[in-house]
Amino acid sequence: MTRIVLLVYFVLVTGFLLLPLIFLLPISLTNSQFLEFPPKSLSLRWYREFFIDQSWVDATLVSLKIGFGATAISLLLGTLASVALVRSNFRLKGILTAIFIAPLIIPSVVIALALYIVFLRWRLVNNIYALTIAHAMIAMPYVVMIITGSLRRFDMTIERAARILGATPVRAFIHTTLPFLTPALFASGILAFFASFDELIITLFISGGLQTLPVRIWNDLSLKLDPTVPAVAVMLTLVSILGMTVGEIARRRNERRYQSNPISEA
Repeated sequence: MTRIVLLVYFVLVTGFLLLPLIFLLPISLTNSQFLEFPPKSLSLRWYREFFIDQSWVDATLVSLKIGFGATAISLLLGTLASVALVRSNFRLKGILTAIFIAPLIIPSVVIALALYIVFLRWRLVNNIYALTIAHAMIAMPYVVMIITGSLRRFDMTIERAARILGATPVRAFIHTTLPFLTPALFASGILAFFASFDELIITLFISGGLQTLPVRIWNDLSLKLDPTVPAVAVMLTLVSILGMTVGEIARRRNERRYQSNPISEA
């Protein structure tokens, strides 16, 4: 009975989350100038419009630059933070953990206002590098949570064996722990990238004249509304689902591999 209830609950929640996509897909395939459901005729017109409209392309490129930069920064700093949190014992460990997770709890508008005040004083508004750092701060909690969980499941005897055989701490970590963390890094990198790519509120506060893809969508919704927006939403959703699925599959395969034969992998 418990399994049946959980299955029904899972189906209902999944259906509720996918319901907007069910309506977005046919709307994005309409040939009309306006949003209509159901569409009278199907066409890829608005998908083509996205790729030939330079404003959409430029906004996408800006989002990609910021997203890749924020992902790299969050992966580097988040992994180092995770190693310190898992393998060290110090008095302020709980407080430091809460600080790393705080961007997921604090409302985005509060963080955006605080960053705007600081960046305005330092004249960093309308600076792509400052915006990248802000996005990295938002993305880092995903990296810390996933990498911390993977590190806690890692068998430290493998790294200790490498140390006994003469490897330095850094070399032992690179050759034993890092391969185990690779799928977790990939999964957390995907989440961090999309957390940056989809960020709107903080970007609106500190982007200045920079226009990312979410800002471009927001401006389009404010001025006009054509089926290009649903087409972009469908493409982003499909890419997100694909990336997260690949990351989760890689993470599970890696865990099964190390659990089945950890000695041979070492």
